[in-house]
Amino acid sequence: MSKETKQQRLKKHEIALNSIEFPDFSLKIKKAFTEYSGDFTVFESAIGALFLGVMIGWRPLLIIHSPKTIKRYEKILDVDFKKILPETIDSLSERSRGYQIVAALDKFWPAVTGNVPVDGRKFAIGLDTQPK
Repeated sequence: MSKETKQQRLKKHEIALNSIEFPDFSLKIKKAFTEYSGDFTVFESAIGALFLGVMIGWRPLLIIHSPKTIKRYEKILDVDFKKILPETIDSLSERSRGYQIVAALDKFWPAVTGNVPVDGRKFAIGLDTQPK
């Protein structure tokens, strides 16, 4: 099997990004903002996780963040990421180094719970890098 060229990866990435429709979360975010009390950087991170999840899916998001952090963000925003986000998004989920590793090992839930350590679980992979 031949490896993809950078141009091929860029094209797949562009097609996948253009196919994403961002749901209108403005009412949820306004409500959460009105009710939120605490560190604004945590609130901001919850919103960022929500939008990153729209682009890469909830599975990679669960690899990037601990279950405790995900629950915290879901509570802040009054959402369930698994219900409102796609599971994965084709080539975009591959941008998560941690998700790449876990998918190759077929150890998703053990990695989520911390039973399987995943080096680089929080890193985004550039399009210059060949997926493994």
